[in-house]
Amino acid sequence: MNTKDMIVEKTLKLILEKSTIDISISEIRNATGLPTGSIYYHFSDKNDIFEAIMQKYIVDYIKNDFDKIPLEGPSKNRIHDALLYILHHFINGVEIESIDEKINYGDVILLLTGTGYIEDEVSRIVLQTGRDIKIFLTALVEDGKRQNEIRQDLSTENIVESLVIMYMGIQYSWLIFANDDTDLIFEKNFDITWAAIKYP
Repeated sequence: MNTKDMIVEKTLKLILEKSTIDISISEIRNATGLPTGSIYYHFSDKNDIFEAIMQKYIVDYIKNDFDKIPLEGPSKNRIHDALLYILHHFINGVEIESIDEKINYGDVILLLTGTGYIEDEVSRIVLQTGRDIKIFLTALVEDGKRQNEIRQDLSTENIVESLVIMYMGIQYSWLIFANDDTDLIFEKNFDITWAAIKYP
């Protein structure tokens, strides 16, 4: 691992341990074992380090690679598996090379955004990811309608909105109630939503 990435990862660990972004360069120096000059060689100041953390562990992490989502079977299975894949991508955590443990994504996003540290790029990526999920689900719903597996009397837009609202609610529940069984909550809510949209 290069020095710049090590500074970013050790700083993130320090932020999570202290539950605050109010840390000093000397604390970062102690956590990394690097001289102050080496830190400033790679970053202009603490905000520069925080921006690197946001990019690596929030911006890059939020993005979904929809081509990796397995889509097999009837519409119910494909929509179910797609939403569950996206949810697991969100909640399964961030691998941190220098820490030898998986850090929960919820801890990262709640701490950085909850302390008021957010940047335009994160907001842009979150909005674009939401749009991409809607486009992806729209194609699945349209295909389900063509296969007579999804109701024709409901607009595709309304069905997709229902699926997105269900998904976002589960995602939010996981952020607030991290100890709840997210998969069980997902399954119950998906069954209810599917019962409302499936072809009679």
